[in-house]
Amino acid sequence: MTFEQLEDLFFKLRVKADPSGFHGFLCGRLCCGTMPLDTLIETSTSWLGLSEEQAEGAKNSLRDFYEEALTSLEDISFLFQPTLPDDELPLPERLVAVGVWCSNYISGLGEGMSSEFDVSEDAKEALEDIAAIGQISVDFDTDDDGERDYTELVEYIRIAVQLIFNDLHPEASSAEEPTIH
Repeated sequence: MTFEQLEDLFFKLRVKADPSGFHGFLCGRLCCGTMPLDTLIETSTSWLGLSEEQAEGAKNSLRDFYEEALTSLEDISFLFQPTLPDDELPLPERLVAVGVWCSNYISGLGEGMSSEFDVSEDAKEALEDIAAIGQISVDFDTDDDGERDYTELVEYIRIAVQLIFNDLHPEASSAEEPTIH
């Protein structure tokens, strides 16, 4: 499900939620371990502030979205992509969405952590970086390198999340783990 499709779903549900933030939260939660679909729906219903009626109406769409998110995290080809707005939006707006995705990823991860939460030094560094990116500021002038820097930032997040997921799900990675540069 794309950013725009998720945005449309939230509009139909009359929910003021950020698609990037929701995807970030969901990915953080999924990185902590598998959970029953009903529990994930309950957690998401609370995060989105949905009524029981809204949750029931969105159940199929959300189920598909959860499965798609988990499948992309588990993909051994490392095809995971954070759900972010299209490149047509101005760079500052896209950077805000990156920050929202990252801060909600950390929130979802924090909510799902257990006492056995243990990651490699590389993953700890990646978590620190994602937390810092979640505090991104757009109080700057963009230059010609801004688009390239944005692309590199999103690529870093993509690889960092896969590294964290693989650390927490060693059974899911049968391919070589991604490395962060």
